[in-house]
Amino acid sequence: MEVRSDTMRTSGIKAFIDTGADLTIVSARLAKRLHVKKAGVEIAWMASNGSRETSPIGRVRIRAEDDESPILREDVLIDDAPMDPETGEQVILGLDYLQKGKKVLDFDD
Repeated sequence: MEVRSDTMRTSGIKAFIDTGADLTIVSARLAKRLHVKKAGVEIAWMASNGSRETSPIGRVRIRAEDDESPILREDVLIDDAPMDPETGEQVILGLDYLQKGKKVLDFDD
């Protein structure tokens, strides 16, 4: 997966598809590396443990292997808390990305 800011890009990023997440989340480490400009607002969200959190938002373009062109997300959450350090993911793809990219999930084996 490739992730781009307005000025930089990186590839080989590990992502996790989370159909329970409304918004896409980018790790703070990745956002810092890409010099993602944080918007002047924060969004409140509910963590899987039930706690209410707030995170800044930023703008990135995400391109998966099957994307013809990068998908612009102007309101990704920037936060390390939801990331699993054991798996090494740096992006959680939420429903916003799946809907904008017209992704189809196929559960047939």
